[in-house]
Amino acid sequence: MKYLKKFENINKKIIGYHVTNQSNLKKIMKNGLEPRVPEDFGESGDVKGVYLFKSIDDCENALMNWFGERIEEWEEENDKEFKECLIVVDLTGLDLFDSVEFEWVCLEHISPDRFLDVYDYESFNTDIYDDLKNKYDL
Repeated sequence: MKYLKKFENINKKIIGYHVTNQSNLKKIMKNGLEPRVPEDFGESGDVKGVYLFKSIDDCENALMNWFGERIEEWEEENDKEFKECLIVVDLTGLDLFDSVEFEWVCLEHISPDRFLDVYDYESFNTDIYDDLKNKYDL
């Protein structure tokens, strides 16, 4: 297991960005985000948690690079389209750990009442990044 440093921040609203497949959205909206080991990296030491990007720039960069490549591999393996959806989450007060410079890991359940915005596949493919930066990445 990787060493994770507990993230501590006082008196500041903490926002995270979670990308999921549209096929998961209905269940997530009902039950929230459950900690889990990422299916494709469980053997390499990732911990059970909810993985969230720290900024919309981190999210966009990942989707244009390594995470986008993982999605393409998933699509090839499953012979279906991965329809990206974005959930903007209020993480204030939750136990967060710095796993790498661009993401947090939350080891606890995140309830749907913490979802600030949800962008389905159609709206996610529009230019939402500038709007999200202005709204949340202050």
